[in-house]
Amino acid sequence: MTIIGRYITKEIGKYFGIILLIVAGIYLTVDFIGKFDNFMEVGLPLQRAILYFIYKFPLIMVQITPVGILLAVMITFGLMSKNKELLALRGSGVSLVSLTGPIARCGFAATLLMFLIAEGVMPLTASQANQIWLQEVKRHKGAGVRQSDIWLKGDESILHLKYFEPETKVAKGITFHRFDSQFKLVDRIDAETGVFQDGIWVLQDGIIQQNKDQFTVHLFDTIKVQLGFAPEDLAQAAPKPEEMSFTQLYRYVRKVEAEGYDATHYRVDLQAKGAYPLIAMIMTLIGAGLAAGGKIKEGLAGSVAYGLGLAFLYWIAFSFCLSLGYAGMLPPIIAAWGVNLISMCLAGYLLIKAE
Repeated sequence: MTIIGRYITKEIGKYFGIILLIVAGIYLTVDFIGKFDNFMEVGLPLQRAILYFIYKFPLIMVQITPVGILLAVMITFGLMSKNKELLALRGSGVSLVSLTGPIARCGFAATLLMFLIAEGVMPLTASQANQIWLQEVKRHKGAGVRQSDIWLKGDESILHLKYFEPETKVAKGITFHRFDSQFKLVDRIDAETGVFQDGIWVLQDGIIQQNKDQFTVHLFDTIKVQLGFAPEDLAQAAPKPEEMSFTQLYRYVRKVEAEGYDATHYRVDLQAKGAYPLIAMIMTLIGAGLAAGGKIKEGLAGSVAYGLGLAFLYWIAFSFCLSLGYAGMLPPIIAAWGVNLISMCLAGYLLIKAE
């Protein structure tokens, strides 16, 4: 690596670290203020509250790394332009296009960092953070989450679902156990599907086994039952993509589909897990193209504004495409990778035009 390359890499790394600390600090402060009343209401110990934010930190890092590396590139070249360093490089015969090498290396490092955190750290820490928030603060009834099934424990009941779709409030593969005060099984309900309508569960195609004065068995086509669990409880207990690695989510999708259920939502999340870390690399290439073309604003304020505007547009487009994928209007691979592909083309165009 040349002296100029080392200098640019050092400057980008410096500003990247500063930006991450500032943005993460703001994020945590706002999040703490927003959740402070919830913590106080349930009397959550201070150490548990601190632990919650520690567990949440890897997720925050993954979320802000793309905008952080883009801003670092924009600020580095904006200040170089303001200080006439880019002009000096041009005068000495150095092509701005040749400066894309260190930028690309920084982008690759940021992408690798995101991947390692998302796959190696975040599944565990996100699960712990969600457990503190849902069970200790919000007091949801979810007792635990498994890879393929959902278990919930009520006061005198246990519910098991093979699959739950939050958008349609449809549960499938339902087994509900109700107990008396001595934890003796009173009845068991098995149903193929269940829909939450008007505050009550409507179960279809199932069987009721009751163990009261005598043991009875009844088949039913449709029955209305108070299970004691709302869709919000089920949605919170359902496996969350951030709590699973790419491999775990892939296995979960295959198992859900093998059981005959619709896993479109999880398929989109699976593709997004692969696409999202590459955003950091793409952002740096776009920044390199803008820098090589002389389009970066001079100074700190202009560079930050330019970078935030690009990141905002990218995030809006990415989120919109994911929403279309969740709704089934776009194939999962297009929903997750479409914006990346367009942005790669834009980065290539900017680099070719600058050359």
